[in-house]
Amino acid sequence: MSVSTLTKADWTQWQNLFRQYIAFYKASIPEAQYENTFNRIVDPAGDLHAFAIREEDGTLNGIAHYLFHTSSWSDKPVCYLNGTSSRVCLDEALLRQTDLFVNPDIRGKGYGRKLIVACGKAAQEKGCSKYYWLTQHDNVVARKLYDTFGESGFAEYRIKLPNDKW
Repeated sequence: MSVSTLTKADWTQWQNLFRQYIAFYKASIPEAQYENTFNRIVDPAGDLHAFAIREEDGTLNGIAHYLFHTSSWSDKPVCYLNGTSSRVCLDEALLRQTDLFVNPDIRGKGYGRKLIVACGKAAQEKGCSKYYWLTQHDNVVARKLYDTFGESGFAEYRIKLPNDKW
């Protein structure tokens, strides 16, 4: 098993894992968004990055999507990994399209940890001042892993747009 980046040849396997991730959260995205997301990942100039868990036979068993963004608190970039985030929806596509998912049949073997570490190394190499992610409060299995890396003292608030409150 190794951690690697994705190539265009990984489309079918990546799509299967990402569809499982979306289904896990009982969410849906437009069909075209799967291809859009994958193309952003494999495009060298793309704004979305990914690592995958690749078995010796080439099978993908995990994916982690991450992105870099600026911050008003630092002149250095920040790395965002949304480790099994809250529900994915089209309205959040620009902010919450990063994900961590491991094949349920092989969980508990340290694959999620390896993906988190790989993204953290990428953040460090980029010179980021911070690396962070979110998860749902009731995702206790993932939170047990995430709690070994850091802490969370924030609540997240979301407003879908467009919105008539403005």
